[in-house]
Amino acid sequence: MSVQLIVFPQSYEGQYNSITSSANDFIVDGINFNTINTSGTYDSAATNTILDSLTNAAPSVVNTWYRFRSTSAGTPTIPTELSGNLTLLSVPTLTLSGVYQKLSNLVIGTTYEIVIDLSTTGTGFVITSAYNGTTMITQPLHAANQSQITHTWTAQSTNDTIVISYYNTTTDFIAISNITVSEQGITPTTIYTDLQDGQVICDLYEDEDIPLSLSVDDFKNVAEKVQSYSKAFNLPATKRNNQIFDNIFEITRTDNGLNFNPYKRTKAILKQDGFLLFEGYLRMLDISDKSGETSYNVNLYSEVVALADVLGDKTFSELDFKELEHEYNKTQIQYSWNDTGTGITYTNASTSGFRNANDTVKYPFVDWTHQQLIGGSTGTGAISGNPEYTNLGQIFRPFINIKYLIDRIFQVVPFTYESEFFDTDDFKKLYMDFNWGSGNAPELIDSTGYYPMYWYDVGVGGVANIATTSFTNMILNSVVPILVNPPPPNYNTSTHIITSTVANETYDIGYSYTIENTDSSARTVECQWLYNSTPINPSGVITIAAGGTFNYGGTFTQIMPTVGDTLQVQFKASVGSVVRQKQDTSIYTASTAMNVGVSSVTTNTLLQTLRGELGQWDFLKGLLTMFNLVTLPDEDNPSNIKIEPYKNIFISSGDTANPNFFDNTSTELDWTDKIDVSEMKLMPLTDLNKKTIFKFVEDEDDFAFMNYKRQVDGHLYGSKKYDATAFTVLAGEDEIIAEPFAATVVKPLEGMWSDIITPALYSMNEDGTSEGFDNSPRIMYNNGIKTLTSCTYNVPDQNGVSGNTVEDDFLQFSHLTSIPTVVNNPPLASDTQDFHFGICQLFGSLGVPTPKNLFGIYWLPYYNELYDPDTRIMSIKVNLTAGDMNTFKFYDTVFIKNRKFRVNKIDYKPGDLATVEFILIP
Repeated sequence: MSVQLIVFPQSYEGQYNSITSSANDFIVDGINFNTINTSGTYDSAATNTILDSLTNAAPSVVNTWYRFRSTSAGTPTIPTELSGNLTLLSVPTLTLSGVYQKLSNLVIGTTYEIVIDLSTTGTGFVITSAYNGTTMITQPLHAANQSQITHTWTAQSTNDTIVISYYNTTTDFIAISNITVSEQGITPTTIYTDLQDGQVICDLYEDEDIPLSLSVDDFKNVAEKVQSYSKAFNLPATKRNNQIFDNIFEITRTDNGLNFNPYKRTKAILKQDGFLLFEGYLRMLDISDKSGETSYNVNLYSEVVALADVLGDKTFSELDFKELEHEYNKTQIQYSWNDTGTGITYTNASTSGFRNANDTVKYPFVDWTHQQLIGGSTGTGAISGNPEYTNLGQIFRPFINIKYLIDRIFQVVPFTYESEFFDTDDFKKLYMDFNWGSGNAPELIDSTGYYPMYWYDVGVGGVANIATTSFTNMILNSVVPILVNPPPPNYNTSTHIITSTVANETYDIGYSYTIENTDSSARTVECQWLYNSTPINPSGVITIAAGGTFNYGGTFTQIMPTVGDTLQVQFKASVGSVVRQKQDTSIYTASTAMNVGVSSVTTNTLLQTLRGELGQWDFLKGLLTMFNLVTLPDEDNPSNIKIEPYKNIFISSGDTANPNFFDNTSTELDWTDKIDVSEMKLMPLTDLNKKTIFKFVEDEDDFAFMNYKRQVDGHLYGSKKYDATAFTVLAGEDEIIAEPFAATVVKPLEGMWSDIITPALYSMNEDGTSEGFDNSPRIMYNNGIKTLTSCTYNVPDQNGVSGNTVEDDFLQFSHLTSIPTVVNNPPLASDTQDFHFGICQLFGSLGVPTPKNLFGIYWLPYYNELYDPDTRIMSIKVNLTAGDMNTFKFYDTVFIKNRKFRVNKIDYKPGDLATVEFILIP
């Protein structure tokens, strides 16, 4: 018998070398620069060298260096790797040369830090730039005479590009020894060595068993499905194992960036006689030293556990939903109602491949605030007696398709999934709300950044500007060679006045102007910004000493609601001709950062507010609980997870025309001749709970939900109590909670508007007023467009689109697949399904409750087996070979003496009888 435990290098699936970055560094080849001399090059004669390079020599391959240089006023040597350093050179009269790299796996909204170490400093400037495609994010200048340069920016895409360039007017060079990019607050390692590629076999103790415990469902904890793992076992500290684990027991060990890390996943496989027994990961538990003998205590665990580990701290805010951005107005809301034909017009192209104009985002009618007015009493054109709304957010907030969200989560983790269940028509009609909470829709300034400056006698517009005794405008260059940094399009380079061209044009401005007094006597100066005729940030009267300077700086935001509004920055002096904008040909003396856009509501912000805090694993775990889903690794691809309801994996459909997963994949095995009948243990499931409550989380601010609870003596809307009181020996109570989701009361808006049947999701204050609240996420079903007959409702004008005073259609969402319900006895396949757990009295004209709910469909088959008086657990020794273990699947059924069993758990030791726990199937 041959047992082999094989482990793989922790990094890059067995690939790690000296140009690979560490796990917390987003730059590739930022130390030895081994790839620089073979990277692509580009010569730019354009005024804006950096933008021209990014446009015409775009970094098409991520994590790869590209080089560039200017040629319009001198041609420096292209950037070069020399002695392990990145060398950037300059020549007269004005040149720029540099490198750029498109990063990967950034998190939008996260701040990152570039750190550049210079082994040789020089004259001139180092420019560090961050771009989203060809849109500049930041571009500060740094003196090239410092040994370390740092620069932070906030990622605007998952693939921002960083540019490092050297700007100078003379012959010189700088040498860079190291470039790192890391999330702010994390310092990446800068020491790397080579690690040989490939898998290695661990040394084992001769008498050490590797006790593999394989379990799919222990039938004792119905909220969790215990997955395959091994019990702890020891590995000897041999020369081979010490090399594999990098002598981790040595307290003086120095981490060089490639050392074995017990907090990182280590891929491992276990083989016996050539048969694969287990494929997953190895975890180091501890290192022990007894009487001078060191050993490593480890265990093995499966892929499914690793998925929870990967997603544990990730939230929805870390997913890039920019592809879902669209205008928030009545037109787009009503487009979202269509399942075919015209759908939402998205602002940006699809980047995930999963977005659909008709199915991904929808805006159903939901009573978010219960703040409707009664038409005819408000002085508007709303129909008398019908509901009137003054804000779209009172009834229309976004929902995102559940299947889309699952696809997006799996897109950015090292796993894939297969699920026939997720592809069913009903599941693909489920949505989760992305409500933004208690306030109105958040506002986003969709802006473009500009960074103009005043640099005397350089480029275009850098002329002398002298203050007079009346307010005159301070000026900015229209062009600075190489850097460019032009002012915004609405800035008149002759008058130096900004004039708005669209309504609600918004300017977010940071500024710094240096003013000098050239006189031999002290003089005063006053500075201000002027919006139309209103001063902003006035400096007051400032005295500047003879030959001295004053810096006028600050920030402000100005919305210009009317086309033709103006904005300008001014100064005046006590004496004309002696006070001026500072003149320095070696550096700019005024700089501004202007973010310019139109004030509007965009869905990119809507989708990243309240729901942005929701954990991705919490979301998936809630779905697993709702539908009693089981996750199994794919035998052909351990990184692929099969996700199906318990009943589809372990119970036959009983319908030969419509076979399920069990029917198509399960095998009947006869183990009669493999059992050891000398020791057999049978026992009933006496540790079951007498009562089990299936429910969602409770939103205490949800008025409709809490009011229902009060009216029915504490029963929770959407919950199910499973009562096994007939099993008199049982005791205890358990709760199965589909956290983080909450149940949603669906009811008529008001008695007089009986066919406006909507989810009620508002809170009620003590004074009787109602409002929205920060609700727990809700799962709802798309019932389609409904046409009203009892009334119409008023949709307000908003965001540039006219409303409708007599709207008679709306998109209906609920926890039911049809309203009114369709219920037959016996049930038919076409009957209404309820996506709550239990039967509850429904409101108004919703119909009668349906038994086809989450418990009845997905949990009852499991509980029928669990609480059957004939169900038994049988523990017995079985002579299983490596071949048996290699081919066995937990959804197989086993026959022993003509009785059918399901395997619940296997404790397997190579070369010994396995202990198998069977479930006798009634």
